[in-house]
Amino acid sequence: MKLDEATSDVSSQLDQQADLGVQITRVNDVPERGPSNKGLWFQIPAVTAVFADLKNSTGLSASDSPRTAAYAYTYFIRAMTVILERFDAKYIDIQGDGIFGLFSGSGSEFLAAAAAITMRTLVEREVAIRFDKDTSTEWGLTAGVGIDRGTLLVRRLGLRNTKENEVWAGKPVNMSAKLSSLADSNQVAVSERVFNRYEGFSELRRRVLLWSCGCDGDVIGSGFDEPNGTTTYLWHSQSTQDELGLDFESAHILCSAWCKKHGSEFCEALITGKRPQ
Repeated sequence: MKLDEATSDVSSQLDQQADLGVQITRVNDVPERGPSNKGLWFQIPAVTAVFADLKNSTGLSASDSPRTAAYAYTYFIRAMTVILERFDAKYIDIQGDGIFGLFSGSGSEFLAAAAAITMRTLVEREVAIRFDKDTSTEWGLTAGVGIDRGTLLVRRLGLRNTKENEVWAGKPVNMSAKLSSLADSNQVAVSERVFNRYEGFSELRRRVLLWSCGCDGDVIGSGFDEPNGTTTYLWHSQSTQDELGLDFESAHILCSAWCKKHGSEFCEALITGKRPQ
């Protein structure tokens, strides 16, 4: 009987895991694959997670057009994967109608921010336009992007010779996913602890990330000079006290995209902390 077989197998697996115990080894970078033997887990400090979520996808998947839903998921996930790869995410995974990338190492929070803003920008300027053209639907393709940072544990779990997946235990992935839900259409939501790091770093990065350029509306990137009368502070704070499960008091929201004229330079400056040559 299925129930008896499942009960016996679960008991056997738990006995095996109990015999193995748990061993935690600290590593300094996100591995391509987590360990899968001898109860070993890797602990990685200072990991920045970026989670992109397809907004309002419930109504889309429940629609009468599976073709439209297939286009939406295909275009969105493919595009977001390309961006995360181009921005050197150490690990990429898909969860339902969302996708996340993990960044670690020096300056990873700025690389993550550059990737997140690029996601938001290209969903609006490339993915949604192509989706509208190829499906002729009234449903608009938009995304919410969340960023959080902290320590993660990773191990591959499942049944050997059948299916093993990385399990990421810790706040960054969970919180960035919640922040992507908190973000409205084509917004980036950043946890308070990450945003405090942005405000505390070099003046050049602060100007590029926090202020508009003044040449193309409220778009990201103030240039490399002090903000002036033509520039606008682009972020606003939102209380998270009523949001279930978030462990910080506020999130910081960006509605803007990269400037069409200067975006490439600003993106590079955000990543490197230097003026482009």
